Amino acid sequence: MHRRVLGQTGLEVSALGFGCAKLTAQPRADALKVLETAYAQGITHFDVARLYGLGWAEGILGEFLQGKRNRVTVTTKFGLQPPGGWVTHRRLVYAAKKVLGIFPPVVKLMRKRAHQGVQGGRFTPEDALKSLQTSLRELKTDYIDILLLHECDLADASAEPLVRALESQLSSGTVRNVGIGSDFSRLPTDLGRVPTLYKVIQFNHNAHTRNLLRLTRDGRALSTHTIFGPAAPLLEAIRNRPDAARQCAQEIGIERLDAKAISSLLLHYDLQTNPDGLVLFASINAAHVEANALDAATSKYDSKQMSRFVEFVDAMLGAIVAEQPARN
Repeated sequence: MHRRVLGQTGLEVSALGFGCAKLTAQPRADALKVLETAYAQGITHFDVARLYGLGWAEGILGEFLQGKRNRVTVTTKFGLQPPGGWVTHRRLVYAAKKVLGIFPPVVKLMRKRAHQGVQGGRFTPEDALKSLQTSLRELKTDYIDILLLHECDLADASAEPLVRALESQLSSGTVRNVGIGSDFSRLPTDLGRVPTLYKVIQFNHNAHTRNLLRLTRDGRALSTHTIFGPAAPLLEAIRNRPDAARQCAQEIGIERLDAKAISSLLLHYDLQTNPDGLVLFASINAAHVEANALDAATSKYDSKQMSRFVEFVDAMLGAIVAEQPARN
C-alpha cells in the first residue's frame, strides 16, 4: 500500500483509508474481521464518526485498535449526534434485528425512524467537548489524529467560541489535527475562506461529481469519499448500451467494462486526482476490502486511459460536473 504525508498535518497515512460507516451492518465479529483484513493489506487509516452505527461504530473500532494504536491513524467527527431513546440500547436493537430480520419492510422502517432522530448542528464548545470525551472512551485511546466537524457550514466552523475550544484541545494533545467533513455543497469552493485552524477538508468526490476539480486549493489535506457512488448507475447504463461499453473498453485497452473493471477505474480515478490526500472507501465484505487494497497498490491506468473513462462516465450519466459554474 502506498503511503504519503498528509498535507500540513505531518501524519503518515496509507493512500487508501477505510470508512467505518457500515461496521454495524454485520455482527461484531464479522466487523472486526473486515477491519483486520484492511490492516493486513496495509490500510492504516480508519475513518469513523460519533454518529456511525447509532453511536456504536467507534466502540468496534476501539476494540480493533488495541495493540495497534501507534501504527494507525484515526479520524472521528462531531456535530451529528446519534438518536436517543430505545435505539441506544444495543441488546434491544440486536434482538429486534434478529427477530424482525425476516421482515425487511419493518427493519427499513426502524432504520428510518432512527435516522430521523439524529441531532445535527451540534457545534457549541460544550457539544464538541462532550462528543470528544465520548469518542476517546469508545475508541479506547487518549488522542484523536483528526477531529472533523461533521456536516458543518462555514459559519459553524468560523464561530470564535468553537475555534478557541478546538485550539485548547490541540494544545492539550487530545486532538492532533482538526478539519471539516461535509457534503461538498456545504463547502466554499475557495478553501482560502476556511479558517487556517482546519488542516483537513473531507468531502464527496468521484469520477461523476468531480468535486475536487472545482476547488481553489491552498495546500490543505484533502480526504475524499463516495468513490464508488457512480458504479450502480454506470452498470445499468452499460446494460442498456453494450456497444458503447465495448468501444470504450477497447479504447482504454481492457477486455470488458464489467463490475470489476468499473470499480477499479473508479478507485484509480480518486487516487490519481487526490494524489497527496486520503481516499476513503467502506465495505462489509472482507474479500472486497482485500481486492480494493491490492488494486490500489498497482498503477494500472495512465492519464489518457482515465480521460477516456471520464468521457464515458459523462456520456453514460449525462453530466459534466467539472464544467459547472463554481459557487462562492
